[in-house]
Amino acid sequence: MRVQTSTLIGKPPAVLWPLLCASKMEVRRPWLFWFGIPKPVECRLPKGHGGVGQRRECVSDRGLIQQRITHWEAPQCLRFEMESTTVYFRPCVAGIAEEFVLATVGANATRITRTTRIEIIGPGRWLKAALMWLGTKGVHRYVFLNWARHP
Repeated sequence: MRVQTSTLIGKPPAVLWPLLCASKMEVRRPWLFWFGIPKPVECRLPKGHGGVGQRRECVSDRGLIQQRITHWEAPQCLRFEMESTTVYFRPCVAGIAEEFVLATVGANATRITRTTRIEIIGPGRWLKAALMWLGTKGVHRYVFLNWARHP
Protein backbone atom coordinates (compact mmCIF):
# COMPACT_ATOMS: atom_id res chain seq x y z
CA MET A 1 0.00 0.00 0.00
CA ARG A 2 1.22 3.49 -0.85
CA VAL A 3 0.17 6.81 0.70
CA GLN A 4 1.45 10.06 -0.79
CA THR A 5 0.78 13.58 0.45
CA SER A 6 2.16 16.82 -0.91
CA THR A 7 1.85 20.39 0.32
CA LEU A 8 3.36 23.80 -0.21
CA ILE A 9 5.02 25.44 2.80
CA GLY A 10 6.22 29.03 2.74
CA LYS A 11 9.77 28.26 3.84
CA PRO A 12 12.86 27.28 1.84
CA PRO A 13 14.07 23.64 1.92
CA ALA A 14 17.08 24.56 4.07
CA VAL A 15 14.69 25.74 6.82
CA LEU A 16 12.40 22.69 6.57
CA TRP A 17 15.13 20.03 6.35
CA PRO A 18 16.11 20.21 10.05
CA LEU A 19 12.46 19.56 10.99
CA LEU A 20 12.65 16.14 9.31
CA CYS A 21 15.38 15.29 11.80
CA ALA A 22 14.33 17.10 14.99
CA SER A 23 10.88 18.50 15.59
CA LYS A 24 8.09 18.38 18.13
CA MET A 25 4.47 18.24 17.13
CA GLU A 26 2.66 20.79 19.25
CA VAL A 27 -0.48 21.72 17.32
CA ARG A 28 -3.55 20.70 19.28
CA ARG A 29 -4.87 17.21 18.79
CA PRO A 30 -7.12 16.91 15.68
CA TRP A 31 -10.27 14.79 15.78
CA LEU A 32 -8.65 12.03 13.73
CA PHE A 33 -6.51 10.97 16.68
CA TRP A 34 -9.60 10.47 18.88
CA PHE A 35 -9.96 7.08 17.17
CA GLY A 36 -6.66 5.72 18.48
CA ILE A 37 -4.43 6.56 15.53
CA PRO A 38 -0.89 7.13 16.86
CA LYS A 39 -0.41 10.91 17.16
CA PRO A 40 3.14 12.01 16.31
CA VAL A 41 4.82 13.77 19.20
CA GLU A 42 8.42 14.12 18.04
CA CYS A 43 10.92 12.98 15.45
CA ARG A 44 14.62 12.93 16.28
CA LEU A 45 18.07 11.64 15.45
CA PRO A 46 19.28 9.91 18.66
CA LYS A 47 22.96 10.50 17.80
CA GLY A 48 22.27 14.11 16.83
CA HIS A 49 23.43 13.77 13.23
CA GLY A 50 22.06 12.07 10.16
CA GLY A 51 23.32 10.17 7.19
CA VAL A 52 22.88 6.82 5.52
CA GLY A 53 22.87 4.06 8.12
CA GLN A 54 22.04 6.39 11.02
CA ARG A 55 18.96 5.94 13.16
CA ARG A 56 15.88 8.18 13.18
CA GLU A 57 13.10 7.86 15.74
CA CYS A 58 9.45 8.78 15.48
CA VAL A 59 7.78 9.13 18.87
CA SER A 60 3.99 8.96 19.08
CA ASP A 61 1.52 8.92 21.94
CA ARG A 62 1.18 5.15 21.30
CA GLY A 63 4.83 4.13 21.10
CA LEU A 64 8.12 4.47 19.27
CA ILE A 65 9.11 3.65 15.69
CA GLN A 66 12.84 3.16 15.16
CA GLN A 67 14.00 3.77 11.61
CA ARG A 68 17.21 3.36 9.64
CA ILE A 69 18.11 6.11 7.15
CA THR A 70 18.66 4.65 3.67
CA HIS A 71 19.12 7.87 1.63
CA TRP A 72 20.34 11.28 2.81
CA GLU A 73 20.55 14.11 0.31
CA ALA A 74 20.15 17.32 2.33
CA PRO A 75 18.04 19.37 1.83
CA GLN A 76 16.21 17.54 -1.00
CA CYS A 77 15.53 13.91 -0.14
CA LEU A 78 15.36 11.70 2.94
CA ARG A 79 14.41 8.01 2.94
CA PHE A 80 14.21 5.60 5.83
CA GLU A 81 12.77 2.20 6.78
CA MET A 82 11.22 0.93 9.97
CA GLU A 83 13.51 -1.36 11.95
CA SER A 84 11.30 -1.91 14.97
CA THR A 85 8.28 -0.47 16.73
CA THR A 86 6.35 -0.63 19.98
CA VAL A 87 3.19 0.76 18.32
CA TYR A 88 0.18 -1.58 18.46
CA PHE A 89 -0.03 -2.13 14.66
CA ARG A 90 3.20 -4.16 14.55
CA PRO A 91 1.50 -7.59 14.11
CA CYS A 92 -0.28 -6.27 10.99
CA VAL A 93 2.72 -4.60 9.35
CA ALA A 94 5.74 -6.35 7.82
CA GLY A 95 7.49 -3.13 6.90
CA ILE A 96 7.25 0.63 6.45
CA ALA A 97 9.44 2.67 4.08
CA GLU A 98 9.17 6.45 3.86
CA GLU A 99 10.47 9.20 1.63
CA PHE A 100 10.43 12.99 1.92
CA VAL A 101 11.19 15.03 -1.20
CA LEU A 102 11.64 18.81 -0.89
CA ALA A 103 11.55 20.99 -4.01
CA THR A 104 12.06 24.74 -4.15
CA VAL A 105 9.09 26.72 -5.45
CA GLY A 106 9.79 30.39 -6.03
CA ALA A 107 12.11 32.28 -3.71
CA ASN A 108 10.92 31.12 -0.28
CA ALA A 109 8.60 28.15 -0.60
CA THR A 110 8.94 24.38 -0.69
CA ARG A 111 6.77 21.67 -2.17
CA ILE A 112 7.22 18.81 0.27
CA THR A 113 6.03 15.34 -0.69
CA ARG A 114 5.88 12.45 1.75
CA THR A 115 5.43 8.93 0.43
CA THR A 116 4.82 6.03 2.81
CA ARG A 117 4.84 2.41 1.70
CA ILE A 118 3.35 -0.08 4.15
CA GLU A 119 3.42 -3.84 3.73
CA ILE A 120 0.26 -5.19 5.39
CA ILE A 121 0.18 -8.83 6.51
CA GLY A 122 -2.35 -11.26 7.94
CA PRO A 123 -6.02 -11.91 7.31
CA GLY A 124 -8.28 -9.01 6.34
CA ARG A 125 -5.48 -7.16 4.56
CA TRP A 126 -7.83 -5.02 2.47
CA LEU A 127 -9.62 -3.71 5.59
CA LYS A 128 -6.35 -3.17 7.45
CA ALA A 129 -4.93 -1.39 4.39
CA ALA A 130 -7.95 0.94 4.17
CA LEU A 131 -7.70 1.85 7.85
CA MET A 132 -3.92 2.28 7.68
CA TRP A 133 -4.28 4.46 4.56
CA LEU A 134 -6.72 6.80 6.33
CA GLY A 135 -4.57 6.96 9.47
CA THR A 136 -1.34 7.50 7.56
CA LYS A 137 -2.87 10.26 5.42
CA GLY A 138 -4.00 12.01 8.61
CA VAL A 139 -0.53 11.70 10.12
CA HIS A 140 1.06 13.18 6.97
CA ARG A 141 -1.27 16.20 7.11
CA TYR A 142 -0.77 16.66 10.85
CA VAL A 143 3.03 16.66 10.53
CA PHE A 144 2.93 19.12 7.61
CA LEU A 145 0.62 21.40 9.59
CA ASN A 146 3.10 21.42 12.48
CA TRP A 147 6.03 22.17 10.19
CA ALA A 148 4.13 24.98 8.44
CA ARG A 149 3.45 26.60 11.82
CA HIS A 150 6.97 26.12 13.14
CA PRO A 151 8.78 29.44 13.66
